[in-house]
Amino acid sequence: MDLVADVLQIIAEYKGLDVTEVTPERSFQELGIDSLDAIDIIYEIEDRFGIDVPQDALDLQKAKTVGDVVALVTKLAAERSDA
Repeated sequence: MDLVADVLQIIAEYKGLDVTEVTPERSFQELGIDSLDAIDIIYEIEDRFGIDVPQDALDLQKAKTVGDVVALVTKLAAERSDA
C-alpha cells in the first residue's frame, strides 16, 4: 500500500480532479477544498486506513496543504501499527 498515493487519490476523486493536480505542495485553497470538503475527505481517509483522525486535525488553519494531511495520516497509521 502506498499511503501517499492513496491519500492523493482520495482527494482527487473527491474533488473530481486528475490525480496529477493533487501534490503535497498544493494548498486546500488552491484545490477548492473548504472545511466541509475536508471533513468528508478525512472520513474517507479514516475508513480507508482504519485510523481515527483527532477532531482538531480537521482545522484547516493547522492543516493547510495536502502534505500536511499526508504527514498526519502517516503518523496516525504508524501509531496504529505500533499498537
